[in-house]
Amino acid sequence: MKNLKEKFINFLTDGPKVRDLAQESHENKLTFYAGVIYLTLHRVFRYAIAILAFLIFLLVGFGSGYAVGIVRQTPIPTVTQLDRPINHSQNSATLYYSGSQKIAKVNSDITIDKATDAELTPLVKKAVTATEDETFYEHKGVLPKSLVRAVLSEFTGIGVQTGGSTLTQQLVKMQFLTSQTTWRRKITEMFYAHKLEQNFSKETILRAYLNSAPYGKNNNGENINGIKTAAKGIFGKDIKDLTLPEAAFIAGLPQSPSVYTPYTVKGKLKKDLSLGMRRKDIVLFRMYRNGDITKAQYESAKKYDLTKDFLDPGTPKKQKKQNSYLFNLVMNKSSEIIANNLIEQDGLNPTDVKKDTNQYNQYLASATQLLHEKGYTVHTTIRKPLYKAMQTAVAQSSLGESHTSQDYDQSTNKYVNTTENVENGSVAIDNETGAVLAFSGGVDFKNSQINHAFDTYRSPGSSIKPYLVYAPAIEHKIISSQTAIADFPKNYGNYIPTDYNMTIENRFIPAQEALAKSYNLPAVNIYNKLLHTRGTNEQATMKKLGFNLSKSEYQNLGLALGGTDYGFSVADNASAFSNFYNNGNRSSAYYIDKITDPTGRVIYQHHTKKTKVFSQGTTYIMQKMLHQVVKNGTASSLKSSLQFSTKSLIGKTGTSNDYRDIWFNGATPGVTISSWIGYDNFYGHSYTLDTNSSETNLQLWANIANALYQEDPTIFDLNKKMTKPKSVYENRVVKKTGTLPGTVNFDGEDYRISGKKVTALSLSPAPEANSEFGIGASHKDYRLFYDYLDDIDNDYGKTLLYTGKTISKKRNLDDLFTVANGNPSNDEYYGKENNVNNKGSSTSEQNVGANDQQANSGQGSSGNGNDDKSTSDNNSTSTTPEEPAATSPNNNQTNAGNEQVTGDTNQ
Repeated sequence: MKNLKEKFINFLTDGPKVRDLAQESHENKLTFYAGVIYLTLHRVFRYAIAILAFLIFLLVGFGSGYAVGIVRQTPIPTVTQLDRPINHSQNSATLYYSGSQKIAKVNSDITIDKATDAELTPLVKKAVTATEDETFYEHKGVLPKSLVRAVLSEFTGIGVQTGGSTLTQQLVKMQFLTSQTTWRRKITEMFYAHKLEQNFSKETILRAYLNSAPYGKNNNGENINGIKTAAKGIFGKDIKDLTLPEAAFIAGLPQSPSVYTPYTVKGKLKKDLSLGMRRKDIVLFRMYRNGDITKAQYESAKKYDLTKDFLDPGTPKKQKKQNSYLFNLVMNKSSEIIANNLIEQDGLNPTDVKKDTNQYNQYLASATQLLHEKGYTVHTTIRKPLYKAMQTAVAQSSLGESHTSQDYDQSTNKYVNTTENVENGSVAIDNETGAVLAFSGGVDFKNSQINHAFDTYRSPGSSIKPYLVYAPAIEHKIISSQTAIADFPKNYGNYIPTDYNMTIENRFIPAQEALAKSYNLPAVNIYNKLLHTRGTNEQATMKKLGFNLSKSEYQNLGLALGGTDYGFSVADNASAFSNFYNNGNRSSAYYIDKITDPTGRVIYQHHTKKTKVFSQGTTYIMQKMLHQVVKNGTASSLKSSLQFSTKSLIGKTGTSNDYRDIWFNGATPGVTISSWIGYDNFYGHSYTLDTNSSETNLQLWANIANALYQEDPTIFDLNKKMTKPKSVYENRVVKKTGTLPGTVNFDGEDYRISGKKVTALSLSPAPEANSEFGIGASHKDYRLFYDYLDDIDNDYGKTLLYTGKTISKKRNLDDLFTVANGNPSNDEYYGKENNVNNKGSSTSEQNVGANDQQANSGQGSSGNGNDDKSTSDNNSTSTTPEEPAATSPNNNQTNAGNEQVTGDTNQ
């Protein structure tokens, strides 16, 4: 037992010392154990001190490394970059067109008049340094305690304290960083301050601080920065004429300008000035304590009645509002970009932050404040001559009737007079880069501030067909340009699409003609085939084009006619269409090219990223097909309106139900121009465009294109041609079937497929003659066709008209249609719109593919429409206007719903 006690004592303590103590006091056990405890605690305390010192060393070392890592994410500006905000600072952002032409200098929320070194008297310098930073002339920009506090705040979770910052740090916060009190911003601020102290004199730093500090409001109610502005705006004096109490009052304002300022937002003196006076006395005391003034001066200034020196209220200056489609567009997008930059500086993910609306709005507010208060520069892609030319073209074009009415405004609980104009949204983008060269946001900004080029979403109508229907079908070798597409009455589970004027062509139509004249039924039949062909993925294709539609929208056959839930913006539609002249690549539309911070450092630079959507072969074929829209289709009137060659012009028209939305996407090798017209329909109105509105929009498009061409014809790149890729087959096929000639057997009878031939373009060899050669046809449709070949008098190729009846168990599909009294002629319908109200073309999910008796895909080769001199097939080929497709519930317009029959004018 005795040996164990000794071992225990030796283990806990210094053995020899304890043994000596035990020998001297072996009879006093209490004294013995007291000594053991004392020596043990002494040893433990020494170890604890050593461990704590080691931990502090690790903490400081790790914290310093961590701080350096933060700064690496946001590199410290160069001396030249630091000089700009110090000696040449701007108090708000400047927006630029492409190049160096200025859009506008953002109105600052702050009035400022900067002082020179000569104007800064020793009195104001002493007042400020004694109050804000009494060791200003001794430190190197940062006090060590500030660094320790910032590092500890990160690892302890205790928020960063803003007190104790040096004047240099405060200058950094005002001129270089945001006012957010995060530890990351605080550490960055310290590194900035240290570099400032290394490269600029104390007098330069102090002058920059005094010219940047906030001083509340002046007697006009304006926010003021800079001590010279404060002296003038509060006391009506130059700096050199300020008295001691006046200088002390001004020096105390920056700590809390809104609290200590003597004036209200209207420029009136506050009724209670006690807080500001108390702050003034604190400044005087610190000057006295610092030895800058005597006790007598301190007492005298403290007793002085300063209220009699304040200026009387003045008259606020009216600042011109900076509102325009261009200014608002650039400011809003710049705020988003800078907000994302601030989020990333805080080590957060913008996508995650945006899920918290309140948090994201705080960042947006900070970003907007920076644009109004600091010298950012924003460079856009908008070219001033082109932008001005487009505005003039739109202003000089007559788009349709304006409607004036008296409506009840729920926000004001009053009736107001409103005017609804036919609005326009137009965009011109560079095909290769996606840069927006010019745009039109509307026809009258004072009447409507909505930017119709970027911020409204409308049903695309048939303008969706090229990239949703025809290009994917070519890409997947489902069709060629001459594949026969069925245009016969068809019931897709009570969804019965029709062409213009509720008509049916009642024949097979070559794909190229169907696209050029924008027939509805062929588009729906092709789209249905795409949905049921293995290996196709319409959702993936559209996502590459920039559209994020729901799964239910893709299952809706009406999507082939523009039946979306929310619609597309003009910019998005233009961007998607531009891929056909960008080798099948899509470059996202953008208009902010670069943003620099107050130091001149680039914080955002756009980098064009191309997304491959379609192969070069598909692109080449689509160019040939879409040119037919301009050559002899729904946009053929452009040929007589344009002041440049249309040989390389491609396009697609689009119309939604009841003429609510009219579109035209047109492109040359260099540029895509998209134009939309329609009503906003506020206050529950349901105004629609007239039946000639498609021609109106085409003329508007021509006016815009001509105006841009006159300014800079090079953007059109008219002489650029695409060489036919090796992947494209060029074959001669029979026009009526889209196949090679041959003999086929149908219902036990042989038929010779022959007649007029056309050149077909496709990504696969021309299909051999087969009995079921088309897409979307039923056995009954083929029977009609072959009887027609046998010269049996039937209704093949005769236009059918919807009778207005509804389908039922007692009534079959044939009962819904009758042969029209006289087929519409080319002259009657050429380039015109439907003159009846049409039903919605949207369908529900259950309608997809119902009762479909799909024929063979007919993977034939496509053609360029050049017929040879063989015999004609005598098919009816009436030229048609555009079809209004399904509308979308956007901008106060509601979807027409799932009607049984849809007939859209073909555009």
